[in-house]
Amino acid sequence: MGPTPIPGDPAPKGRLGERHPFGAASFVAEALRTARARGAGAEQAWSRLFGRVMGVVADCFARRETRATAAELVEGLPVELDTRNCWTLAQALGHSGPHRLQHLLSRARFDHDRARKEIARLVIDELAGQDVVLVVDETGDAKSSTDCVGAGRQYSGAIGGVGLCQVAVHLAAVAASTKVIIDRPCILPADWAEDEERREVAGVPQEIVFATKPQQALAMVTDALATGIVARWFAGDELYCGRELRRGIRALGIDRRLRADGWGKLLNPGRRGRRCRVRRGR
Repeated sequence: MGPTPIPGDPAPKGRLGERHPFGAASFVAEALRTARARGAGAEQAWSRLFGRVMGVVADCFARRETRATAAELVEGLPVELDTRNCWTLAQALGHSGPHRLQHLLSRARFDHDRARKEIARLVIDELAGQDVVLVVDETGDAKSSTDCVGAGRQYSGAIGGVGLCQVAVHLAAVAASTKVIIDRPCILPADWAEDEERREVAGVPQEIVFATKPQQALAMVTDALATGIVARWFAGDELYCGRELRRGIRALGIDRRLRADGWGKLLNPGRRGRRCRVRRGR
């Protein structure tokens, strides 16, 4: 998908079908937040990891200024702020205004898909030798208008029900040592998909069509496995337990399927219905 809008900032136009590097690299920001809580040694380790991430995506940016702004944005994401938008992030980063960050999110060009795949390969190295679960879930960002691509009145648990929002389906690789968001396409609702004039104004590519959340989930898992991620299980809540998705996951050769219920448990049908408690959270 295109750049995920930060609440309060201009919505990016187009690029809906692309996945951008900040979605895949969100684990870097989480690592920084954790490192700062653990002390200087952990923060130094994070600095090395951050350097590796920006190194593998360096060639995805046509301009070094764009690459530098992207690095600043990722570093600024863990900063504790009451309100998070380009204005507050710019102030925290010492910028004179939000324009650089807004340009990065709405107009700057870089190879989103290549960056996502490069970071996924880095994730493969980090998770090598661990049992990995691919976990799917969706979340929404509240919007003030329907000008943002994909925005409409729809359900999102993040906003507590049905409201005007933009919804994305997230795929995370979860292991004992970490959890990493590796993909998150934006949902294009049916009314958006069928409105040619609206699509043209917003710059939605013709190849992007309506797909249900389970269909998005299966496409993401298929792509993750093709990239080289080795996973033994798949997990999702009751929305992702339909027959079509189950058949698709089975066809991909994932050994066991896990179902996450609303109470934060995982059911492993391959081991006599054994249940295990999991920690909820993002």
